[in-house]
Amino acid sequence: MAEILRKRDCSWTGFPHRTSTLATVMMLASVAWSANLPEAELEAANYRQIVEGDLKGAVDEYKRILAEPGRSREVSAQALFQMGECQEKLGERREAYATYRRILREYGDQAEVVAQARAQLAGWVSLVPGPRNLKFEQGVPGKAPPGWIVVSLPKDADSMAQLRRTGCRSGAGCAAIRVPPNALSPVASLMQSFSAALYRGKTVRVQAWLKVEASSPGDQAQMLLSVDRSNRQSGFFDNMNDRPIRSADWTRCEIVGPVDPDAIFINFGVLSIGRGTVWVDDVSFELVR
Repeated sequence: MAEILRKRDCSWTGFPHRTSTLATVMMLASVAWSANLPEAELEAANYRQIVEGDLKGAVDEYKRILAEPGRSREVSAQALFQMGECQEKLGERREAYATYRRILREYGDQAEVVAQARAQLAGWVSLVPGPRNLKFEQGVPGKAPPGWIVVSLPKDADSMAQLRRTGCRSGAGCAAIRVPPNALSPVASLMQSFSAALYRGKTVRVQAWLKVEASSPGDQAQMLLSVDRSNRQSGFFDNMNDRPIRSADWTRCEIVGPVDPDAIFINFGVLSIGRGTVWVDDVSFELVR
C-alpha cells in the first residue's frame, strides 16, 4: 500500500487534515482499484473494519472482493475470515459460522487462515457450552454484564446495556437496556448464544422478568429465543412480536421451543425497541423434556 501511495506522490500523513476518515477509505479503495492490486483492496477493507469501525460497510467490501474474478485464493480466504469476524461482532452468529465453515470447506490449502477459522469454531463450541450469569450476579455496575452479548460496536456496548444493583426486582442484580439517542436504529439487545450440543432433540424454556421505562408510547420490550441449524437452516424462532411488553410493572415472560437434532446454536435475549429503557431480571433457561 505504501508503494502505491509513493507512486502517486502522496502519503498517509500527507492527506489534508480536513479529509474525513470515510473519504480516506474511499481514496484508498480508489487507489487500489486503479492499481489493480487485490492486496490493497483487502487492506482498505481491513482499515474500514478496524479503524473506522464500520463493520457492515467492511462486510460489503469483503463481499465485493470475493465477487471479483481473478482473486488469488490467499486474498479470498483472508477476506472470508475477516468478514466472519465482522459478522460475529455484529451478532450475526449464524452467518459467521457459515463463513468460517466455508473457509474449511473451500480453502483447505490456505493453512494459516484455516487454522484461524478452526480456532474460532472450536472456541464457540467448547468455551460456550451453556448460558451464563443469568441472575446478573457477576460484573461491574454501569458496564455490560459479562456472559452476555451486546449487539453493537465494542465502544457502544456499555451505553446500550448496563448491569444494575439498584432498581432490580431481585436482590442480586439486573440489567438495563436502552438505545442511545444518536443511534440510527431504535433497537438494542442483550443476548446469549451457545452450543446446542447438550440440548439437541429436547425442548427448552427461557423465562425473564421485564419492565419498560418508557419515553414514548411506542417503547416496548420483547424476549427472543431462536435455534440455528446446520447448513444455514433456521430452527425454532419466537421474538414475542405478537405480544410485546409495554408495562412499567415487572412482567414475567416465557418462551418454550424445540431444539432440532441438528441444531448448532441456541440464542436468547431481550430486545429494547424505541427510546425507552427496558429492565430485565431473574432470567432462567431450562430443559422442559
